[in-house]
Amino acid sequence: MPVPSITYWHRIEPSPRGDSLEAGLAAAVRDPLWFLTRQWQLGEFQGEDAASPAFTTITASTSKLDGWRTDNGSVVHYDGSAPLESVIEAEPMTPDLRTAVELGQALESRLGAAADAVIAALRTAYPVPRPDELSVTDRRDQALVRLARVCGGRSTHGINALTELRAAAPGFPARLHVPAGAEASVAAAAAWFIAWTDTFLGTIGTEDAPAWRPDRLEYAFSASARTPDGVPLELAGHAGTHGEFDWYAFDETRRGTAAPEASTSTTTVSLLPTPVRFTGMPDPRWWTFEDNRINWSGVDTDRRDLARLIVVDFMLVQGTDWFVIPFGHEVGALIRVNQLLVRDVFGELTLIGRADAQARAGRQRWTMFSTLTADDGLADYALLPPSALRTTLDGPDLEEVRFLRDEQANLVWAVEAITEDGTGRPVPGSRRAAAIPDPAPVAATGGLHYRLQTTVPVNWIPFLPVQIDDTHRAVALERAAMQRDIDGVVTAVSPAGRVLRPHGVDVYRIPEEEVPRGGTRVLRVVRRTRWLDGSIQLWTARRRRAGQGGAASGLRYDVVDGS
Repeated sequence: MPVPSITYWHRIEPSPRGDSLEAGLAAAVRDPLWFLTRQWQLGEFQGEDAASPAFTTITASTSKLDGWRTDNGSVVHYDGSAPLESVIEAEPMTPDLRTAVELGQALESRLGAAADAVIAALRTAYPVPRPDELSVTDRRDQALVRLARVCGGRSTHGINALTELRAAAPGFPARLHVPAGAEASVAAAAAWFIAWTDTFLGTIGTEDAPAWRPDRLEYAFSASARTPDGVPLELAGHAGTHGEFDWYAFDETRRGTAAPEASTSTTTVSLLPTPVRFTGMPDPRWWTFEDNRINWSGVDTDRRDLARLIVVDFMLVQGTDWFVIPFGHEVGALIRVNQLLVRDVFGELTLIGRADAQARAGRQRWTMFSTLTADDGLADYALLPPSALRTTLDGPDLEEVRFLRDEQANLVWAVEAITEDGTGRPVPGSRRAAAIPDPAPVAATGGLHYRLQTTVPVNWIPFLPVQIDDTHRAVALERAAMQRDIDGVVTAVSPAGRVLRPHGVDVYRIPEEEVPRGGTRVLRVVRRTRWLDGSIQLWTARRRRAGQGGAASGLRYDVVDGS
């Protein structure tokens, strides 16, 4: 018969033998000599009669950046309502058929369904071209042809209408025949149309940004401001790697001689200093567990690696001796700290002077966030430019031009890797080259066929070296053109993008040093950011990047084919 099984369970619980927890919380030290030795190794016995800062009092004078200008232009007022990049770098939007159709639809919808006669007059005066009305060059653009096939003769060309309505305001263009009785409604719609386009699209055209220097492939401008003392000055500005205008992008070039103006302000504030904290910083307390984010045993350095040694020394030894004072000021201001007074926990007051106040030869003074003056000195103010910095988002590249050297052909080529088509969309330059095939080879007759030169893709634009200074033998690169047989007509191939066609420049030259052996690239992109007031800022800018090396175009002269 089965035997019943009985299982017994016993639970063991801790039971303190005493009524007090003091012994467990005392953290008794069994080897105090070890702690004394460690304190001696770390230099804690070498105490100083010092104290921690309790609060600070700062007195500072500020002024504002109030304008900018190009090399040959007049000063343009700047009020800080937009980031400096969107003001300096912005260029007009390239006109294309897709934008023209969208603007035309916006204008027609504003007129309403009852204004059929006005819409008919707009389409008659500013029609969208049909495919057979396009030029021979535009007919190779398949996207443009498809859009013209759909909208040609059925919509208003909004860009042409905008141009003439703006020029004739508050009247009407001569070609636009407004029906009787509709003048008031058309005038109201035209005013709204102009204002709406300026707000959401800005200027439409092919001009370059005023600060763009096509010969140097970069932006250059001068910012005007006043020192915290009210003395006028100019600051030369150069865009950074990502197109930003940070503090290091400005150098003082000239100070005015006019009398100071009362355009500055002086403030005095009291702030609480906080210890410096950063990721991986060792905890100064002995009984605190660290996060172990950095493995200090894995830091490999050498005596010659001074920069890394300085950083490691600061993080391990000097980090707890630094404090941060959260003193803020307005964006776009020039600020000078007149006085920094520190009150410690013992009630003592200490006046802190500038680290770079001691005069030394050249640039031997230690400084940070300083602006260089025209005489290679240091200014007594710091600049916080009204820049979007790294908060911008870039759209797809609208245009990319690659400047490269061809050692075999002894030429510099500007390859249009990406350009905008007739609808405003970026397309590879190879697609444009494929639309214009090479000339058909001459039929073989058993003899020899001589060719003066071979062909290259139409998106390869040559730059020829020309001597511009006989004394110093300075050489520049001048844009040229390759002749190509297109549809039976020998014509010079022109660039399709805007980078290689600077506005108002007939002979386009760039210094030879602007195209190094590794080449260089110029991009056109649409940028977006949110400004201080919450507004969205959109603009089209250009960026310069490192090249991707040289290339061989395959261009050859005096070629004999056949057998």
